[in-house]
Amino acid sequence: IMVKLFSHSDKEMVAEAIAEAERKTCAELVVVVAPASDAYQDYMLLYGLIIGGVTALGLWATKAVTAFPFLLAIQLVFMALLAFVPWSRHLCLRLVPKRIRHHRAAHRACEEYLSLSRHVSATTPIVLLYISVAEHYAHILTSRLVREKIPDEHWNAVIRELTTTVQT
Repeated sequence: IMVKLFSHSDKEMVAEAIAEAERKTCAELVVVVAPASDAYQDYMLLYGLIIGGVTALGLWATKAVTAFPFLLAIQLVFMALLAFVPWSRHLCLRLVPKRIRHHRAAHRACEEYLSLSRHVSATTPIVLLYISVAEHYAHILTSRLVREKIPDEHWNAVIRELTTTVQT
């Protein structure tokens, strides 16, 4: 999974678009673009343990290596490779179930919203657009003041349009 970083001009265009939208409304608009919502270390270690275990079992079954310390070392090497080698994370991320990736991205979006809402007055309407590139996930979180004026169905349509536009 390749993550394209925004250029300086891209960041300026987004900032200008947000400022323009904020001039037309009283809401605080925030866009968060995260390369990934989670490091998925638990999955990397699990996949490393499984691959290392299968490799060690194969070596033991063929009698190529039978000493326990070497078999354990093989498992630890595979766990370390998958946990700490950057390109292996991209490979393993594809193996993490989509449901888990989206759950963790939604959780991270909520954390971002809570962090934002602590720094803004309770009377200020908030709209947070959270995009996680690695998970191919987008979410809009709004404050109660915004939800009273604009229903969730509208924001769901915005997300559908955004994801459709990005995919093409």
